[in-house]
Amino acid sequence: MDNEENAVYDTQVFKYGVYHKENIKWLQNLTFYREELSYFGTLIDDVKAKNTILEVLNQVFIFENRLENLRKESDELLQSINQEQWGFEDDALGKEFLLGEEIYAQHYSLRERYQVFENEFIRTKHDFYKCLSKIL
Repeated sequence: MDNEENAVYDTQVFKYGVYHKENIKWLQNLTFYREELSYFGTLIDDVKAKNTILEVLNQVFIFENRLENLRKESDELLQSINQEQWGFEDDALGKEFLLGEEIYAQHYSLRERYQVFENEFIRTKHDFYKCLSKIL
């Protein structure tokens, strides 16, 4: 391998490392977000048990749907991130660190999906707490 090939190889390995670290961080964050979603479900159950006012129950129903959508998206993201990680492991075992356009596009798409999820989670969380502060 000449110096130019070594430089390309080192760059590819570095990019895989960056993608891997990003995936690990996302997996950690998704674990936290999923725990939060579970906690929000508990709060919703408490509010439903203590309220019979139709307006309150309508708000609860809206948040139940938003939280369920977030749960589904978090499941899909976990699966997609893990699949990408398994692909990285296969590449590492085969020493095929050729980061082509397909892998770049796949990771870029995954990053966008994660960012949309995270923004929606944060927005829902703040909206939910505002709603709870009015209800309770």
